[in-house]
Amino acid sequence: MNQFVDQLFLVLINGGIVLGVFVIILVNSKGGRKTRANMFLSILIAALTFSVFHLRYAGEVITHFSFKAYTLGDPTFLLIGPLLWFYVIELSGGRVKFSAATLVHFIPFFIIVFCSLSFRSFLKDTLITRLLDSHPRLPFTIFWMVMVVQFSAYQLLIHRKWREYQQLIRQEVSNTEDINISWVRFFTGVFLIINLSFFLSLFAVIHLHVINLVWKSVGVILSLSIFALGYKGILQKEILFPDIPVTLASAEPSAPRESEPKPDSALIEKLQQYMKNEKPFLDPELSLSTLAKAMGLNRNQLSQLINNGLGENFYDFINKYRVEEVKRLMVDPQKQNYNLLGMALEAGFKSKSTFNLIFKRFTGLTPTEYRKNIQS
Repeated sequence: MNQFVDQLFLVLINGGIVLGVFVIILVNSKGGRKTRANMFLSILIAALTFSVFHLRYAGEVITHFSFKAYTLGDPTFLLIGPLLWFYVIELSGGRVKFSAATLVHFIPFFIIVFCSLSFRSFLKDTLITRLLDSHPRLPFTIFWMVMVVQFSAYQLLIHRKWREYQQLIRQEVSNTEDINISWVRFFTGVFLIINLSFFLSLFAVIHLHVINLVWKSVGVILSLSIFALGYKGILQKEILFPDIPVTLASAEPSAPRESEPKPDSALIEKLQQYMKNEKPFLDPELSLSTLAKAMGLNRNQLSQLINNGLGENFYDFINKYRVEEVKRLMVDPQKQNYNLLGMALEAGFKSKSTFNLIFKRFTGLTPTEYRKNIQS
């Protein structure tokens, strides 16, 4: 039984390493999109792959070359959180600037590397090494505590970032069907599982005498994570390369500050007349930028008109007109042969599910209920 488990462990570990290399090549192949987000995705998967490789082979390699290294923990684990954070920033339209502030994220990694290389060399026979030798589980406990705290902090940052970003999307686009965040949810779910494995490792190191099993278990979790990310990336390339709009300055409509000029009522009237006469909302691809250009305004002007002048975000502002258009089509004698989906598509909606959700939010009734009421 033990032999079978060991063989399974080797298969999963080596398979994760091979697949990790393959996914990196796939992301950077000629058919892939050369974006900064995908560059950071490649580096992140490389860090995961190297972590798995390090867990399997580093001990043998280090022992072969030197007995002076003191293994506190796998330092490459401390690269995963920062790289995941950088990837999310790039994926959401931001830009990671390489500066001294960026390097701060990697300080824990360098500290672990320094301590691992120094404790049995020029810090040999010091109070620190004697303490570590007398309490062999202490360094591993500290390492896993650092891992759990660091990874949890980054996951909190990422959660806040995505909440803000989903609000920002509604300030730029009128349909969100093409902005597929299922990849993001899957991606963050995978790393939540990794963090849970770190937490369980901390528990095991403190309460159980299974340090070797801890390293093997984490290696398997990381390998399975590479398999999962590789599956999504290879079989669903459109999720691997999502199109994300550029973020805006503010996420939610807010009341005008006293220092800000009040929106021009003439411009508000112009906007409402343009929406009524030109019906730009019929275009399912309508965005804040395209509407602003059509009206001869800049993006910020139009955003301020909608947010501060009308107290709405762009997404709700446009879809309110689409709902009114569907209501008009329902009573149009020439459109009585249309089904509800046909009316929704003609009004600028892109999917039945979104149409039903938005229609009920604005009217309090489902489209079917509303149509029955006006026909009775």
